[in-house]
Amino acid sequence: MKKRLITTALLAALSITTIGAAAAQAPAAGTHATKPDGERHRGHGMRGHGGDRVDALARFDIDKDGRISRAEAQAAQQAMQARRDAHRAERAARGDAPRAERPAAARGERPQRGPGARPHKGGGFDLVANFDVIDTNRDGYLTRSELRAWHTAKAAERRAEGERRFDAKFREADLNNDGKLSRVEVAEKMPRLAERFDWLDENRDGFLSREELRPARPQR
Repeated sequence: MKKRLITTALLAALSITTIGAAAAQAPAAGTHATKPDGERHRGHGMRGHGGDRVDALARFDIDKDGRISRAEAQAAQQAMQARRDAHRAERAARGDAPRAERPAAARGERPQRGPGARPHKGGGFDLVANFDVIDTNRDGYLTRSELRAWHTAKAAERRAEGERRFDAKFREADLNNDGKLSRVEVAEKMPRLAERFDWLDENRDGFLSREELRPARPQR
């Protein structure tokens, strides 16, 4: 009986120790591991900003006065360049090929698809080069509203340019100028789309229209 009591006590102590160790390793409820500002969280965009690229620039506001001065913009750009240089040096030390020298598939990029498609380019804010354009009231500071207006205008410009590229590509492929692309025209002018012709031809009429080729825009 005494031996059984001792064994039970030892098992209880072991259980308490195991539970305590697990609790010590697990983060407290509602907390997250601290990450540097601007680091991406998978599925959540820029940290603390829900993926909003304008609000992500709040981290450049070093003195926390609600606006970004030219000096703060320059400091932020220099810091980002230093991080990029350090990253390149680290990769060079490991013997990795620079991203630009690797094939598109190895870089994780998709090949161009359909009319108007173009290689992915970084769309980051160059606050230093565009400072005077963004600073519409000429007070020497960039505010959230000014940045938002500039970003909206640039996004509209990119959409318009994309539409121009799309139309030019479509007209080039539309050899008989009937406003739609046959299987032969796609095979000749857009061979990468040929194997997906039936998938893209949603109304099954044997042709691809502008609407069928135009990529859907994400809902906001």
